[in-house]
Order: sequence, then C-alpha cells, then structure tokens
Amino acid sequence: MNFSKRFKNTSTPVFSPCAKMVAAANGQKLVIHDVETLQMVQTWVCCGPVKDMVWSPDTKYIATTSGNKIQLWSMSDGTWRSTIPDTDDGVDHVMFSPCGRYLLILHEFSLLITIWSLEFATQFFIKNPKGTLFKFSKNEKYLAVIERSECNDWLAIFETKTWKLTNHFKLPTIDAAGFEWCPSSSRMCVWDHAFEHRLYVYYLDGTLSFTHEVTNPIVMGLQVVSWSPCGQYLALGTHTHTAYLVNTSNGKVGTEFKIPESVSGTAVQYYREQRGILVGSTISEKLQAQPEHKFEVVSDEIINLKFDEIAVEKKKKSSNTTAKPGKERRPKRYGISSIKWSHDSSHIAVMDASLPLIVTIWNIPTQSLTAVLELTSAVKTFNWHPSLLRLILASGDSSLCMWEADGSWIIQLPTQCSVNVLGTCWSSDGTAITLSSKENYCIGYLE
Repeated sequence: MNFSKRFKNTSTPVFSPCAKMVAAANGQKLVIHDVETLQMVQTWVCCGPVKDMVWSPDTKYIATTSGNKIQLWSMSDGTWRSTIPDTDDGVDHVMFSPCGRYLLILHEFSLLITIWSLEFATQFFIKNPKGTLFKFSKNEKYLAVIERSECNDWLAIFETKTWKLTNHFKLPTIDAAGFEWCPSSSRMCVWDHAFEHRLYVYYLDGTLSFTHEVTNPIVMGLQVVSWSPCGQYLALGTHTHTAYLVNTSNGKVGTEFKIPESVSGTAVQYYREQRGILVGSTISEKLQAQPEHKFEVVSDEIINLKFDEIAVEKKKKSSNTTAKPGKERRPKRYGISSIKWSHDSSHIAVMDASLPLIVTIWNIPTQSLTAVLELTSAVKTFNWHPSLLRLILASGDSSLCMWEADGSWIIQLPTQCSVNVLGTCWSSDGTAITLSSKENYCIGYLE
C-alpha cells in the first residue's frame, strides 16, 4: 500500500459517495481534498466546531453540524452557503434523502424529525421518532421510522417521493432496540431490547414473515443483528459467544458459530502479531534499527483463547462495616460485540467483547472457522473491502493488519504519515481507505 501525508482533523473524515473527494474538519475549518491528487478542492470556516458532516448522494452538497446550527455548502460554488433555520432546540442527527434534495434533521431528545426541502424550503414533520431508528430502504423508495407513543413501539413507512405515509402498524416489542432493511427492500427485521431474545421480520404491508425467539431465561437479548449482502441470512450475535445464522426463507436457525475456548493450529489459520526486539550493540544502533513486526503462524495442536471474566462485584469480608467493596476486573461488554459480512456473503468476521485482542473469521459455505487473528493490543476497528475478500484491522498504533484467504500480514505506516489508527473507512470503489485517530488522518491506497 501507498500512503498520503498526514492531515489534521477533529472529526472522522468522510469520503464522498463518488469516492473522488474526502472531507475532514479541523475545529471550525472544513476542508475538502481530492483523493487522488490530495489537492485542496474547497475550504470553508463554519460557525462553530464541526460536530458532524454528511455528503449528499450526488456529491453536490455537504452539510455540517456545529452546536445547534446546520450549514449547507455547495461543491460547485465555493461562495454559496446556507443555514437551515429552526434548529435552536438542538440537533442530534442529520442525513440527506437518497435524491439529495431533502435534509432529514432529528431534533434533540428525539422530539421530532424535520424533512427540509432544499428546493422549495418546505417542511414535513414526523413525530415521536425513537432516537436514530429511521433508515431508507436499499432501493431508496421508502423511509422506515420506529416511533414510540403511548408506551408502545410503532413502525411507520413513508414514500420518499411524496413523503406520504404508506403504512403504520403497532409492533409487539417491549422496547425495540433496532431494525434493518433487507438488501432487496422487500422486508425488514426489528429486534427487542437487550433482555429479550426476540426478532420479527415484516413485509412492507405489515404482514409478519417470521419470528425468531429464545425463551430460555439464562439467554439474554440480541447484541448484534446483521443482514447478509445476498439477503439469505441474518447473523445474530448474543452474550453466549455465539453467532447464529437465521435462514430468511424459513426463519430457522441454520448454523451456530460458537467461539471455542481453544482451537487447533493445524486445522485453523491462526495468526499472532509479533513485535520484534531492537538489535544493536549501542544505543544509537538500536534507535536506528527497525524492529521486525509481523504475523506469526501458530501451528500448535491446542491454542487456548483467553476469555475475560464476567463482571461480578464482590464485597470484601471484613468485620469493619466501613470497608469499601472490592471489584474484579471485567470487560464493559460481554459476548459478541460485532459481526461484519464480506461483500460476497461468503465470510463473516466476528469480534467478542470478552476477547478484545482477537477477531475470528468464519466460512459460510463450509460452516467452519477459517482463521483467528490475535493482536498485541485491543482491536479498535475492522472492515471488509467493498469488493474483495480482504479484511483490514487496526489496534490503535501506527500499523495495519490485513487478512486474505492466502495469508495475513502487517503493514507499518511510514513515519511521515504515522497515525495511531482508531478508525478506518473504505471509499465506495475500494481504491482508498482513511486511517484516522483523534487528531490526524491519512489515506491509504491499494497498489
């Protein structure tokens, strides 16, 4: 890979939908760079520190949020700008409609969604949204919103051309935690809160397709739900270190991928990050030396995976009533924390909060564990390439870990573009990737 120079940023850089530009903010300053040449395309000074920014789907506009103010900027005319009115009550979230001519604004405390027309300056309102639980269908024809009113969850579906309400029905959930559109936009799934293992799949007319439910009292709710790109499977992550694959044609669990306590290095690709020791007889030689940094292939017959223990608070036994309780070390979360599909639905990458150093990769056709990647520090981010079977991982230092079917390796960032990578994001065409920390970012390019 090749890398750009390092840029300053105070918010996560965002590629344009066309993948030709990248936007980043440094305080009040919004800067647009050309991805290929790195030339500055536009720069503006916003009314305050930029909290969030979003591109329009046609790349003609970019919207920024600064405090309670939303500003709109034109890529074709650097002198044109506009401020969206009536946002003094606070802004939680902003997004463009698929056509790019409407701006959706979620007001603070989830009181209201305002749909603002950029062409006619007219407004539509959606009341009682449940936080950020609103999404456009993949075919861009519908907007689905989960609402909360009268202590019940409701699902509302709007047509994006006219914003007409096409369906509105009550959900059986106690407290809906999330929902996802299927890739074909013909159905959507809704799941309940963290203590109820229930998931419902509906057609757009409100007809229930199927329900997935586990009534075992020791099994808690769903932590992760992810629809495969092909639409055939729903991957469900639970507290029991297990990812379930539900077949969406019949609603039955087809496969269970349980993270094992130990694996065989002869049956699974096991890669362990190794950091070499600086070699040299003098201090100057050691400073100039480049330590070896690579993945070691572990082929031991049995490799134990070290799970963090569940958080349990214990009181120290003491006759002194003023003694303070002691606490055991524990992870903040427990069980499957993230599931990500490859572009062709052939693999899933799974992370368990109890194994912060490890990402497991599972093969869907063979229903087996393919690879285990063990890093020396906790994994901060991992993402699949949008069109290749390639996984990128980072753990907060100035290196990238990459996995492909034929091997795995580590890429060290050059000194001039060194970034402690906390976040990564591929461009839509897969030719570039942003590597960002809290203060800096750079762009990586595939050779």
